[in-house]
Amino acid sequence: MDFRHDGPNVVLTEGKDDCHVILALCEHYGIPERFGFYDCGSDEKVLKKMSALIAGSQPVETICVVLDADNPNLHGKWNSIRSRLQERNYSIPNIPRREGTILQANNNPTIGIWLMPDNNLNGMLEDFCRQLAMPDAIGYAESCVHQAKRDGYATFTDSHESKAVIHTFLAWQNRPGMPLGQAITACSLSPNQPIAEKFVVFLRSLFETRI
Repeated sequence: MDFRHDGPNVVLTEGKDDCHVILALCEHYGIPERFGFYDCGSDEKVLKKMSALIAGSQPVETICVVLDADNPNLHGKWNSIRSRLQERNYSIPNIPRREGTILQANNNPTIGIWLMPDNNLNGMLEDFCRQLAMPDAIGYAESCVHQAKRDGYATFTDSHESKAVIHTFLAWQNRPGMPLGQAITACSLSPNQPIAEKFVVFLRSLFETRI
């Protein structure tokens, strides 16, 4: 699937995994297809695309920005977003809102911002997905990953621990190695966990009440 949506209502993400996870949640909760996805390829490219859409001549109504709270951390990522939006006359809080941040400015698109995993902690998409797994099972996967690291069998960097843990967990499922979005559709990762419900409420608040 090619995520290069150019309509007036768009979700900007760092990669295809983000698109597939959000799409799986939308399908589970029956969110109407009133917006599309744009895989920007990196966090910096998300910010550049956001700025270009705001400043461009193409009519844009709503932009949802989904970014990992890393590289270096939530505070740094928020400040990067904040400085760009202040240049476009958005009034933006000093810290992200726990429920997701929605901003409006005269003659500019509505902007929604979600920092993975939960607008509060440093992390990434995989930290969000870890909270959709069975707690005991994901805890055991974490123990296995830590043991592999101690024994010298694992070479991932510390910043990628969540990736190692979630994919270890997914390797044990009925269809080993499923991508994250498929794992949600198959309910190997539960779409009914509180963090997923919170994200869906944010999406609905951003899109369904404005379209």
